[in-house]
Amino acid sequence: MQVAPMDVVHHPPSDLYLDPKNPRIGLEAFQLEDQQEILHWLWRNKSVNELVDSILENGYWEHEELFATKEDRHLVVVEGNRRLAACKIISDPGIRETLGIPLHKEPSRQVLDSIDKLPVILKSRRELWSFVGFKHVNGPQTWDSIAKAEYVYNVRRDYGLSLAEIASGIGDRHETVTRLYRGFVVFRQAQKAFSFDSRHAQQPRFPFSHLWTALGYVSIREYLGVSPEMLEDENPVRREQLPKLQHLMNWLFGDTSKNIERKVRRQNPDLRHLATALETSKGIASLESGSSLSTALNASLGDAHLFRNALVRADINARKAMQFVSTGFNGESDLVETVESLYKQARSLKDLTMIDES
Repeated sequence: MQVAPMDVVHHPPSDLYLDPKNPRIGLEAFQLEDQQEILHWLWRNKSVNELVDSILENGYWEHEELFATKEDRHLVVVEGNRRLAACKIISDPGIRETLGIPLHKEPSRQVLDSIDKLPVILKSRRELWSFVGFKHVNGPQTWDSIAKAEYVYNVRRDYGLSLAEIASGIGDRHETVTRLYRGFVVFRQAQKAFSFDSRHAQQPRFPFSHLWTALGYVSIREYLGVSPEMLEDENPVRREQLPKLQHLMNWLFGDTSKNIERKVRRQNPDLRHLATALETSKGIASLESGSSLSTALNASLGDAHLFRNALVRADINARKAMQFVSTGFNGESDLVETVESLYKQARSLKDLTMIDES
């Protein structure tokens, strides 16, 4: 974004407000007056200390303008909240004392002078949405996926833009905007319908990407009874299907408040296995009854598939063992017993699979 010098004004950090709508804050419910709480949250969760250390060493770079908007007679920083937080911490000993934030060294006069008044560009949120979106959703300084999704959702809601218009505005050519949005409306519906709380997910950092990636699988969408088009509605999952949505959220994330173990521990291959298990009624019944993901997957695949897989794996492993028998076998009795057991099982399998051609 090119901005003429005349657009830049200067304000002390104390005149500037941290944005409670900042997508970095994600699911926290802050108000504009909660400035210290927002600052402390950013310090604890968003590595503001790294910016503090950098500014203490080098001062504030004049070309790193903050982007702000005027709301309720306040200048609210829409882009640059971490930098503003760092400057507030350095410039105000009272904030540091109240929040218990240490500095590794006292700021020099040169550093204090550099943050006495910060460069600010005043624009409306609507004017800034594509710039912020490109930078943090599709650009060099990306937010985590829940923050990206909330931003896309807010832009569509607040400005009435289509997902295609948002994608075009931020240079997204990979349907990331659409997938994020679909995941977020389902996430919001889970919050409203059965009070899903991401703070109770088993993972320390909420893996929102599990959800929007899961909705890319046909079997998972069919399990919820939704189409790609429905996933662009505010409440895409029909009321009668909400118990299935609750199952899905538990399988993806678990619930520490109810001692529910998640089934998807790693996106690959667990998410693919979950989608496969949901392709058949046996797999669905197994999952809904509380069985493990591997048990449900086996139920879904069926005995014929499992038999073929087991036999192929046995053949591969036997061939691998043949490669090392001359150098890896030294007459160990337990290995002799294992070979004899394999031999007996192979003869039994042969007998059981012989086709009578008479």
